[in-house]
Amino acid sequence: MGDTQWWRHAVGYQIYPQSFLDSNHDGVGDLAGVETKIDYLQSLGVDFVWLASFYPSGQVDNGYDVTNYRDVDGQYGSLNDFNRLVAALHAAGIKVVIDLALNHTSTQHPWFQAALNDPTSPYRDYYIWRPAQPDQLPNNWESVFGGSAWTYDAASHAAYLHSFAEEQPDLNWENPAVRDEMAATIQWWADRGVDGFRLDGVTHLKKRQDFANVANPKTDYYQDVTGVDTFLAALKPVLQRNQLLAIGEAGGIDMDTAQRWLAPTTGFFDLLLEFDHVHFWETADSKLPVAALRKTLSKWQFNLEGRGWNSLFIENHDLPRAVSYYGNDVDYRRRSAKALGLWYLLMKGTPFIYQGQELGLPNAGFDKIADYRDLDSRLYYQQQRAAGIPEKVILRQLAAKSRDNARTPMPWTHQQFGGFSDVQPWIDMTPGFEQVNVERESHDPHSVLTFYQQLVRLKKSVPALEQGRYELIDTQDDQLYVYRRTLNGDNWLIVVNMSNQVATTQEFDLNTSEMIFTNLPVDSDSDDPQIQPWEARLYHLRKLE
Repeated sequence: MGDTQWWRHAVGYQIYPQSFLDSNHDGVGDLAGVETKIDYLQSLGVDFVWLASFYPSGQVDNGYDVTNYRDVDGQYGSLNDFNRLVAALHAAGIKVVIDLALNHTSTQHPWFQAALNDPTSPYRDYYIWRPAQPDQLPNNWESVFGGSAWTYDAASHAAYLHSFAEEQPDLNWENPAVRDEMAATIQWWADRGVDGFRLDGVTHLKKRQDFANVANPKTDYYQDVTGVDTFLAALKPVLQRNQLLAIGEAGGIDMDTAQRWLAPTTGFFDLLLEFDHVHFWETADSKLPVAALRKTLSKWQFNLEGRGWNSLFIENHDLPRAVSYYGNDVDYRRRSAKALGLWYLLMKGTPFIYQGQELGLPNAGFDKIADYRDLDSRLYYQQQRAAGIPEKVILRQLAAKSRDNARTPMPWTHQQFGGFSDVQPWIDMTPGFEQVNVERESHDPHSVLTFYQQLVRLKKSVPALEQGRYELIDTQDDQLYVYRRTLNGDNWLIVVNMSNQVATTQEFDLNTSEMIFTNLPVDSDSDDPQIQPWEARLYHLRKLE
């Protein structure tokens, strides 16, 4: 049977196939490109990869508007390429997790086309329709991307619901046939060797069934609506039967829900991707609110202790680059990238690394709207311009927050197009890739990449750093994040200065410990109470006071 909880001892790596490596000279990354870099994944020490959406798609929302759940989009290759990739990864000892967008399809999906063309089709009830008129939509519900969440269909005098783009109609999970379709899709991929799924947008599945106006039209019609457990329960048998890792994308859930969903025997997921800790940068000016970050992350660590298992991440394909929003990518890019790695990766939970994060890759900082490919960014630009916001203000906001910051091609070399492709990529490279790339980082013993490789080895080789209890040491400041990991009397201390100023240790004694790892030169004073800007230290405690 093997270790059914292998993910508790694992480190994951998210791959955005479109931007990983182009093997067929068309400027778009593909599955064959991923296969050529398996040795790189092994060198990092990762145990599983999570492949972002690669299904056939209308490409309105970068692959998350699916037209066929059981195939590979031609730009990424074929099913044979997928089968070969899975076999090669498994041969290398690396498991495979894939995305599954549960909430919506593309309007080009055959199900929706049947629903649109024939209101009496059984597929009509695969989606959510309400009677409507051109000037009278069903209610005030709004799309995540802005504007009404309803699109009117003149032929049937009805409107369909889309929580995201109008080309992404929401599936009707009240219909058991939809639940059966998704369970069958999971089985179909499990038969092809997939080891797990990241289930996209699970908090969106249940909608208010009174279809009434709501106070917050962007979220109140789906967030915290009772009944989504029934939908998740429909997927549990196929996930359990195939011993699949189940990762739920669950933004906005409360702790009671998280504990219920992660409960080892009665829950639905092994891991949850929640976003409490990645919202601070959205409102912060330039100073990271470290005290609030300590409180939020510690809440999840404490409340899941013995009840569930944490996911640890600071980047993914929907977020800007961590060194640019948590760290300092101007004065301390390399140092803060390392500090952030040590800070989050050594907490209790399964760490995820997003491609390029291990290089300390910063935001792209595009300065023209034409450089952007992300639907959300383009719509935001249009809406803000229509509201009279100056273009330079909007572009400054997008340069800091756009999802495209994380979607630029992976820089493998210093050569043109970063070794990602030999033709112009689908989206521009991040400026400065000539200095920040895998080739250069691999040959530098002090690089961010080398630091991440060492971190991963530490995480997986020290039981206390993998399985030990998390204990916060609250320094009562807005600079230091300090915590202890302890297991059977073996105690480790993590000290990170998450600011641009020197910090002083006051709440703990460093004299009873040995510094094992740091992001500063090894000849630095391990007992110095002055912690330099973006300095990170790992201590092995000789005795626990």
